[in-house]
Order: sequence, then C-alpha cells, then structure tokens
Amino acid sequence: MKTHHPIRSRTGAALATGVTAALALSAVSATPALAADPTPAAVSGAVFTWGLSDEAGSKAFGPGYNFLSAGTIAKTSAGDVISQAEWLAQAGNTTIQKKQADGGYATSTWAGLSTDSTGAALTTGGKPSDNRVSIASGTGTADAAADDADISWTGDFTVAFYSGLTQYSVSNPHLVLDNGSGTITATLSGYGTSMENPDEFTSLPATEVTLADLTGVDVTQTGFSVDPEYLGVSITTPEGAAPQVTTGDSWGAFPQSFVDFQGLTGQSSYWYSSGGSSDAGKVALPISVTLSGAPTITVSKTTGLDPATDVVTVTGSGFVPNAPATSGSRPPLAGKFGGVYVAFGTFLDAWKPSEGVPSSARKTFSTKWAIDAADVQSVGGAAAGAVPINPDGSFSVQLTVQKDFTGALAAGNYGIYTYPGSGAVYAPFETYTPLSFELPDAARIEGADRYDVAVKISQTSHPANSDTVYIANGAGFPDALSAAPAAASDDAPLLLTPPDQLLPVVSEEIKRLAPKTIVVVGGPNSVSPAVFSTLQSLAGESAIRIGGADRYEASRNVVDYAFGETGATSAYLATGTNFPDALSASAAGGSSGAPVLLVYGAAAAADVATKATLDDLGVTTLKIAGGPNSVSPGIESSLAAVAPVTRLSGADRFEASIAINRDAFTRADDVFIATGLNFPDALAGAALAASSTAPLYVVPSTCVPQAALDDIAALNPDRVTLLGGPASLSPAVQSLTACAP
Repeated sequence: MKTHHPIRSRTGAALATGVTAALALSAVSATPALAADPTPAAVSGAVFTWGLSDEAGSKAFGPGYNFLSAGTIAKTSAGDVISQAEWLAQAGNTTIQKKQADGGYATSTWAGLSTDSTGAALTTGGKPSDNRVSIASGTGTADAAADDADISWTGDFTVAFYSGLTQYSVSNPHLVLDNGSGTITATLSGYGTSMENPDEFTSLPATEVTLADLTGVDVTQTGFSVDPEYLGVSITTPEGAAPQVTTGDSWGAFPQSFVDFQGLTGQSSYWYSSGGSSDAGKVALPISVTLSGAPTITVSKTTGLDPATDVVTVTGSGFVPNAPATSGSRPPLAGKFGGVYVAFGTFLDAWKPSEGVPSSARKTFSTKWAIDAADVQSVGGAAAGAVPINPDGSFSVQLTVQKDFTGALAAGNYGIYTYPGSGAVYAPFETYTPLSFELPDAARIEGADRYDVAVKISQTSHPANSDTVYIANGAGFPDALSAAPAAASDDAPLLLTPPDQLLPVVSEEIKRLAPKTIVVVGGPNSVSPAVFSTLQSLAGESAIRIGGADRYEASRNVVDYAFGETGATSAYLATGTNFPDALSASAAGGSSGAPVLLVYGAAAAADVATKATLDDLGVTTLKIAGGPNSVSPGIESSLAAVAPVTRLSGADRFEASIAINRDAFTRADDVFIATGLNFPDALAGAALAASSTAPLYVVPSTCVPQAALDDIAALNPDRVTLLGGPASLSPAVQSLTACAP
C-alpha cells in the first residue's frame, strides 16, 4: 500500500453539504529539479493533455454539471456559478477538447459539457462528457534513452463542480521525470466558504501542489501516456472531510497536497475513495505528453459566422517536418518539406488524402500554404497564399469564409481543414475544425386549424400536383406516425381529416393535387366509410384503405404497403401510446428510406408480428426512438437477434428529439421545428421534413433548447421553418430564443 505523508490541513468539508472552509493551507514546497541527462534534447511545442477524472466531467447530483474550462474564471460570491458567457473553450495555450464518436478530439463547446462522446445527454451516474484539457507550447528538455524530462507549460484551466458552486484553477503545469519516475506540479487557486455561514466567501491563496505522481514512464521521441498513481494510494483526509475508504477495486487517491487544497474548496472527497457510488469515476485518467508537438489547430471563431462573409484567424502548432512523409512530391518543393495547406471549404465526410480519397471530395474557398520561410517566394509568395511556418511548426493565418460559395459541395461539411502540401501524404497533418454560420430567420407555416396547417404544408411541399396523397385522422396521432415516412417514400403529402367529415379546405387541396391514388391510413373508426367514399370520388384511379385490428397492426400494414417490395435496411421503433419520439423519428426515417414501426412500448418483449415484419423488410440496423420508459429494455434485448439495436433517447422528449436528429443528420438545407406538447402540426410536417431530407425538432412551446440550437447551427441550414401558429410555437421560438438552463 502506498502512503502519502500529508502537509497539515486545518479544515475541509464535502460539497454535498454545500459548504467549504476558507482557512489557510500550509505551503507545499516545490518539487526539486531532478538530475538532468548530460545531453538532453531541447523540447518546444510539447502538448499536455489530461481529463483528470470521469467525475470531473459528469452530471452533478446538484445543479448542472462538473466540467473543465480554459482560463481562470473569477467568482464573486459563494452562490456564483459559471455561465455560458464566462466559460471558455480556449484561452492562451489552453484548449478544452471533447472526444468524438470516432475516438478523435475536437474543440469542445458549451453544449458539449452536457453530452457524452456519442452526443447523448449526460445522466446522473452515467457516462462522463469525455472532455479534457490540452495545453500546448510546452518547453524544456527530454531524454528518451534515460526516460528523463523537465518540461513547463504556460496556461490555466478551471475545474468547476456543480456548475461552479465550487471551483479552482490550475496554472502552469511542470513535469519532472528522472528514470521514468517523477511528478507534475502546478499552482492552484480557488475559493472557499464556511459551513457555519454559507454566504461567507474567501479567495484561497495560490499554492503549489502535486497534481500527479508518475512511475514507470516510458519516454519516447514522440512523448508518452501514463496512468498517474491513484489506485492503492492512501492519504490523510482533511479535517472534517469524509474518511477514505480503502477497500474495493477503485480505492485510492490523488496526491496528498492536492487533496489538502481541495479540503478548502469543498471538493476533497471527490479526489479520493470515500465509499460512494461515484468512487470508480474518481480514478485518475491517463496523462499524455506529446513531445513532438502533435499538430493542433485553433480557430478564432467557429460559430455564429456571418454567412455573407467573415474572416477567421487560424493558429497552428506542431506542424514540424517528418521526412520523408512530409516531403513534397511535386516541384518546386519536391524532396523538401511540403508544409501544410490551411483551407476553408466544404469537404465530404471522407476527405483525407492519407485514406486515398480524391481531390473531388474537397472544395475550397480560401487557402493558405504554410511552408518554410526560405521557400515562400519560390511558390509565388503572399500573392499565392504562401505564409512562413516557424521552426517549431507554428503559424497564424487569416481565412475568408462564406456560406454557399460557388462550387460548395451540397453534401459537404463547412470547416477549416489542414493537410500536407505539395503532394505529401501524412495523416497527422490532416485536421478538421467544423464551422457554423448564423442561423437564418425562421419562417412559419400556419393555418386556421390543424387541418388548414396540413394543407399549407402540402402546398409547400407540392406546389404542383401529386400522383399520390396520404390521408390520416387528425384527431389522433397513431395512424399518421407511420404514415409520414410512407408518404415520403411515395413523394406524397400527408393530409389530415376529422373522422366523420371531409372539410372543404381538405377537399379543395385534394382537387388541386389531382392524385391518381389516395391512401387512407386507419380503419373505419379513424376515417369513416362516408369520408372514404368521398375520397374515392376524388381519386383519379383509386382510394386504398390501410387499417388493422389496432394501431400496431395498422402500423405494420402501412410499413408493408410502402416498404414491402423494396425492403429497408434500417427501421425505427417507437411507442404507439405517445407521439413525441415518433415525430422526429418519422422525419429522420423518411429522409433515409427507413420506416417507423409502432410497438406497445411497455411489453416485456417484441411480439412475433413485429419481428416478422422487420425480418421481411431485411432490416440490418434497428433504432429505438425514446428511452426505456417509452420502449422497454425487454423489447430492446429481444430484438438483438433480428438486428443490431441503437437506442436514441434523452432525459425528456426534447433531448430524445435531439438525439434522433443528431444520429441521422450531419448536414441539412432545411430544418423544421414543431411543438413537442401536441401532435397535429408535426404529423403533416414530418412528411414534409422527410421529403426535404430534413430534421424535425420537437421543442417546448416558448423556447428552443440550447443543445438543439447548437445542433441546428452545426447543420448550417439555409432555412428554418416552424410548423404551426403562435399558439403552438411562440414568437420566442420563431426568434430562436434559447431555453433558460
């Protein structure tokens, strides 16, 4: 068992009580410099990355989340939390990065603090956000042969728990290694309060502490990754803090001086095992140090860009030569360092030269070429976009950006891209930073009532005629949920009708559309025989009724009618007892040719008829819309034998809608928004969204969730359209006002 001998700590309290104590902390002496190798190599541009612990990126049991921010964020009172306006993704050399679904990292966003790496909303006790801090431009020395290093970074980051009710900042990490063992120290500062008086508020003195103890480090020419000492580490807890528990698979602690400082911030028990359910999340995550200065890109502005024209500053580091991989294959730099292209444009999802993707996948609007200063004039100088790159691989350029520029790839992603110049092929130089533009003003499709709204939607999607028209009951939702993707598959509008009469506004729209076929979804109780007879007279050739003994059989029959002949490799499953999850799924499914199949979500397992329908379709991927309260875990597990199952869910219907759309769309010219509190407007709207290959977000009636706004901005749409009048979606929604956190 490892034991740290503590400095004296006179106070401490757990955050669960909402209090801390602001008493003086004994100074921690700096770790003395270890003996250096006689011939260490100079290091510049080293990069330090660390996520600290999963607990530091989790959903808090109290207000908000635990998260990291670049820079040092001030606090003004004990109850002060960190707002979106205060939070920083980048500050100086420091960047907060978020793990992506593909395992890579990108600069984090405020919305990224509340989602995991797949984009799913964080839940208490669930997956962490997978954010980490990255500090660039470290300088010092390293000796790979001796496993020695002495590297310092200039940069700050803030660790906020409970959205910042407690917080501290870490400044200027310093790594010292001797023969593979050593420490990372830093200066900590923060705030404390008093248990007896929660309003008391004290700034804590800047104190040097040990962030991590390291052993068994294998220093290579490019750096190292190591698990800091935690498991089995015993510490003396600060006075008043919960005792350390030294049993179980994940017991341990961060270094003593670090824990002592946390006794003042109120976070002490989050940095050692205390016997709670979150102990496994407290284990220190791996620390990585990249000595070669792994290529990184910082963009001055990535969101809210002016679509007409804007200018961003792109700063790069670590783009150092690595011959022969970075050597040019074309004159005038053949055999020399080819530098790096820095471009704004629209690139397809698969775009990298290292993966053999042709240049047709990359359409650029503005490009700079960072190369050795001695070669700038040989390629045409500044007029040709050439700029000098520094010996440490750093550069700074300005690029003009513009939405919908001539030649932009319709299926491309707007962003800042880098890749090797002069024909070189070198994967580390290939980076992508997504950009999003200001959202367009939202339009609105509205009418006198739900039936009139459906007509207006039909007129929008089909300004001329349509060979097919779908009709469903507008007084209930089940029949129309499966009808929307079916209508999209037939390039048909979906109109609504009361069960016992065909309104003149609907009749006139059918006459305008002049359909050959009218597909009525639902049995006689949904659309009466009299209405069906009238529809028969309006159809150029025939009217078809698709019903069933109940809503589930009707759903299967609709799916079989629309997709039975062609089949479908993917399908969505949604509960038939409520509508919100299926609305977004209908648009997403219809956009990709996937049906939506309704099930009785509370069942212990999927029934035989559902499995048979999926099997007949040839489904190879299955997506469940909504959480376990909508579609049971038993149904999910019982379908695993049919096809791999992915659940798209969230804490509520609005988060589920975000998850469904995030899974289905990376780019969209159109975005549709409907209320998630009622169904009529969105029923016909789902068919319109599906035919437009566009997402449909369900939102509250008075605001738009910030995560939805972030995702919509990332889609870079040309149009945003509300479905329904002000009674369904308020003017605040039309102005795309974010919901209060």
